[in-house]
Parts: sequence; C-alpha cells; structure tokens
Amino acid sequence: MATLTEKQLGTLMGYQEGPVFSVYMPTHRTHPDNAQDSDVFKKLVEQFEPLKNEYARDRGIQNVFSRFEALAEDYRFWQHSKEGLAVFATRDAFDIYRLPTRVQPLAIVADSPHTKPLLKYLQSSDRYHVLVLSTNTAQLFEGNRYQLDEIDLSQGDIPESMMDALDHELRDLHATLAAYHTATGEKWEVAQNHGLRKTDIDNDVEQFFRSVDRGVTVKYSVPTRLPLILAALPEHQHMFRRISRNNQLVEEGIAINAAALSGDALREAAGEVFEPHYNKRLNSMIGQYRHATTKQLGADQLEEIVRDAFDGKVATLLLEENRIIGGRIIDRDHVQYYLDDMDGAVDDILDDLAELVLRHGGEVWILPKEKMPSETGAASINRF
Repeated sequence: MATLTEKQLGTLMGYQEGPVFSVYMPTHRTHPDNAQDSDVFKKLVEQFEPLKNEYARDRGIQNVFSRFEALAEDYRFWQHSKEGLAVFATRDAFDIYRLPTRVQPLAIVADSPHTKPLLKYLQSSDRYHVLVLSTNTAQLFEGNRYQLDEIDLSQGDIPESMMDALDHELRDLHATLAAYHTATGEKWEVAQNHGLRKTDIDNDVEQFFRSVDRGVTVKYSVPTRLPLILAALPEHQHMFRRISRNNQLVEEGIAINAAALSGDALREAAGEVFEPHYNKRLNSMIGQYRHATTKQLGADQLEEIVRDAFDGKVATLLLEENRIIGGRIIDRDHVQYYLDDMDGAVDDILDDLAELVLRHGGEVWILPKEKMPSETGAASINRF
C-alpha cells in the first residue's frame, strides 16, 4: 500500500488507458463501526457490474473484478483502516490508499482516474505537519483539526533525539556523562562535565535542530508542500526559526512544552494555530480571483475555463468540493455533458478540468461550497 504524495498522484494521472476504476469511501478505525465497511465497498463496486458483462472476454478487466472481490473479503485489511479509502484499478495496476481524512462514497469508471478528492487531500489548505521539538527529542505529525497521525522519522533517516544527531565523539561523551549521572545520582556541575560548557550544549542543540530541519524539509515539506507548525518552548522556537530553511514553516507556533500534551490536546492546539493561517490563504485566493475578473483574467464558465486551460493560461483553478458534473472534455472547443444519471459510468468534467490545469503547470484548490466565489462549480485565475 503506497503513501499518497504528489508523486503518487502524478503516477495515477499517468493511467490514461481506460477503463480506469476509481472507488472512494469513508472508513472507520475501530469496531463495531468498521464491521460494515467491507459491505459498503461491495455495494460501490456493484455499480461497475454492467462493465463486467461488457468486458466479459477481457481477462485484464475480469482480473480487476477478482481483485475487488478479494479486497472486500480481506478481513484483516478492514480491521486496520483510517478515516477514508481510495482504490484505483486498471488492467495493469491496483492501487490502494488509506486516507487520514473522510471522503464521500463514490464509484466512477472513465478513461482516466477520478482524482479530485485526492487533490483536496493533498492540497495544503486544510492539512499540515506538526513538529514537536525539545532539546533532545523530535516528533512529526501529519493531519488536520480532526486527526493527527505520528510519522515514523526513523524511516526517513531523521534524528529523533540529540544523540542521533551528534557526531560519534560527542555521542560517546554524552553517553558517558549520562551513564555516570544514572549510576551515581550526582548533580552535574560544569566542572564535572569535562569541558561540556553551556556553549557546547547550545551548539549540540543547534546541530540537532539543523539535522531535524534538514530532514523534515527534504523528506516531508518539499514533497507534500504542507505547512509546518512548530510546537516547542519559546526559547527553542527562537533557535529553530533562526536556523530553519523550511519555507513551509508557519509564522505562529505552539509555544509550550508540547511533548507533555496528550494527542487530543496537541491536535486542538495545532488547529487553533492553523485556522487563521488557512483563512488568510483562502481569503487571499478568493480576493485574487475577484480582482482577476475585473481585468478579464478570471472566469467561471466551464467552456471558457476549458479553452484557457488548453491554452496554458490558467494559473489557479478553484473547484467546488463534492460537486460532480457528469461528462467529459473532448478537446479545446468541445465539452460533452451527460444529462442522465448513469450510476458511475461517466466521469466528472470538473475532475477532467483539474487534471488539464495540473498538466499545464497550474494550481488546483478544492473549496467548500460556501466558500466558492462562483455558482458553476469552477472559477479560474489566468496568468495572462
């Protein structure tokens, strides 16, 4: 099971030989709520039954249905869920992603994968990292105001303690002093610490912070572009911010000993810090759109946005969350709408539009209906 990143999203968008099956559903972490999740999955897959008959002689497609059935019957799989699930299947691939956020149940088959819910999940508008830092420990979490999950830093070769970050010689010195202190119970004095003065300790802490900053930036912040909230004492906030090169670091932090907080308390504190940051970015984006419309650089009519997207004009696309407009984009000048509800047999024009904008280097934001500045389900800001 792959970790969902922008790179993985790019791989999914490379699946252009249809049919491509996309299934989304909310899941549950604990019993008895998760007991019905497999049944929900089966009912969603049943929407694809007409395709199973249509491709009766296609061994690749029949194998897709066999894998759907095997997944539905995998008892252990359904006992280890998060908040949501996304499954994508083609003749040659079967990708499963557990998501730490809830998604609407959906089953769609089309020429390309339905990725709009993943764009919402991956965008930095409502998800973030939280770095809990002290002089000797580091923990990284990912999530939102509903759920924070700890990331195993050892998988990314990121030091989880000062001892991990120090050079071997200094490690030996600290280990010796720690062992001496443990064995004797004596209070450490500067004279006893064999030259380990306060400036040496500060240098060690700074080296530790630099290692953490470098690892988190490269392994997590750059690939995901998620905002980073720092949770640390005020003096450590100052030191880390002075040395950090992480462009995703949020200006406000949690300025307490966050290592002592419970999981729920940390999640609530991070949500309070992030909410004004999120609202500021969202209001700025909406303001940019409204300003763009005064200069004929903004649009909300689908056909016009499609033409602009094909021409590489769209810098930012705003799409309404959970809205589906049945149909597909044929080419620059032709958008085909489906007026009948075909139970998952058609794709979503808004999803196709998102893929088109991303392919031309644009940015896509998924907004709640109440925040959308248009009634059509889409709004764009053009480069020129």
